[in-house]
Parts: sequence; structure tokens; C-alpha cells
Amino acid sequence: MNKKKIILGILIVAWICVIWGHSLQPAYISEGESSKYLEVISKVVPFITNDDEGMYIVRKTAHFTEYAILGVLLCLEFATYLKGLFKRFVNPTMTALFVAFIDETIQLFVEGRSGQVSDIWIDLAGASLMVVIVLAIIGNRRYRR
Repeated sequence: MNKKKIILGILIVAWICVIWGHSLQPAYISEGESSKYLEVISKVVPFITNDDEGMYIVRKTAHFTEYAILGVLLCLEFATYLKGLFKRFVNPTMTALFVAFIDETIQLFVEGRSGQVSDIWIDLAGASLMVVIVLAIIGNRRYRR
């Protein structure tokens, strides 16, 4: 096994641990973390207000972003040994869906948290978008050679 593949595998496991680690936080800790981000973001982006609506935007954007990063990592992993565009899209996307399902299930057992199907869809959208982008970049690089 080459070093790049080992490092990529470690990064994937570490990132999933980060995602699930956030899910294991009780609501008051998670909201406190989101509030800190919202405070900064609301100063930089004027249309995001420091209220419940702004909190909703920050939290959903965090879901999207966490899974966008996971989508990149998974796509790079699967693209190294899978042939065919369909498999290269479906495998990382379904893996991200599985991680998101477990993520929201974890939240069912954490104080003040709730698992939400809408969050799974947001997670899947983030991962899928980045898988498509990475596959387009990989495909374009191979075509140019």
C-alpha cells in the first residue's frame, strides 16, 4: 500500500471522528460553538444576523461543509481503485449517506439533540456536490494527458 493511500485513509477516519464528535456534544455545547461562529460571521456577512435565523444558517452550513469535505476525501479514496464514473460517484456518496445516517442516529441519544432527516439530506447534498466536482477535475486532468 502506498503512503498517499494510507494517509488518505487516516484522514477519512479522523474526519468521520470529527463529524461524530460534534454529534456527541450536548445541545448547550453545540449551540455555544455555533454561537461563536455566528458572532464572527454576522460581522463579516451583513445579511446573516446574530439571531435564530442566523443560527439556523450557520448550523446547516456546518452540516453541508463537514460532508463536503468528507465527499472530497471519499471521492479521492474510491477514485484510486474503482473504474467507471457511476461507481466512482455512487460509492463515496453512499458511504457519506451511511455516515450521515449514523451521525443523526447518534444525536437521538445525546442530551438536548435530535436526529433530523433534513440534516441527512443537507449532508448528502454537500458530499454529492463535492464528489461531482472532484470527479470533474479528475476526469478533466486525465483527458488532457
